[in-house]
Amino acid sequence: MKCHRSLYYDANVLHQDISPGNMVILDGQDGGKPRGVLIDLDSAIELAEGLGTEQRITGTRPFMAIGVLKDECHTYRHDLESFLYVFLWTIITNHTENPPETSKLRQWSNGDWNELAACKCLDMNQDNFQIILEEFTPEFHSLKPLAESLRHVLFPLRDGVIWTGSYDSSEAVDTLYDRMIHAFEEAIGSEGGR
Repeated sequence: MKCHRSLYYDANVLHQDISPGNMVILDGQDGGKPRGVLIDLDSAIELAEGLGTEQRITGTRPFMAIGVLKDECHTYRHDLESFLYVFLWTIITNHTENPPETSKLRQWSNGDWNELAACKCLDMNQDNFQIILEEFTPEFHSLKPLAESLRHVLFPLRDGVIWTGSYDSSEAVDTLYDRMIHAFEEAIGSEGGR
């Protein structure tokens, strides 16, 4: 996530395809060096060029943000939402290619864009999200609070409905990154730095 933030702020680039295959975790890095790298910038755009008028849906199906599936302009927030989906997918699949046959995540690969958006909207609501959390194997139960925190940060309620929009102000962008990174750092701290 810090790598994404640096890419966004320092390089003025929006990745647009956050998925497990595009993330590399480096072992044995010194304290001050990054432990993660984002690769595959084929779908990335330079923000200085703007988003243009031609919209195209980009990303890897199971990890695409709700707004992207609805053909909204791809923003930093959509990439951060994709990090949540990668986290859930990684925990539930335990690094295998596909989720178990009974997993709710199986639905994230099927259907047209509107069906996928509707499915994810339902899954990110509190009750359905609890069903997804029940898919965590016992070894990952301690990460349920992290999943809840990320969902809460990304999907605030507005008039009883989850909000999937993006704020444009630099203050709002910083706040969202800070809250997401803080949730991960807090979880790492409670896991003893693992």
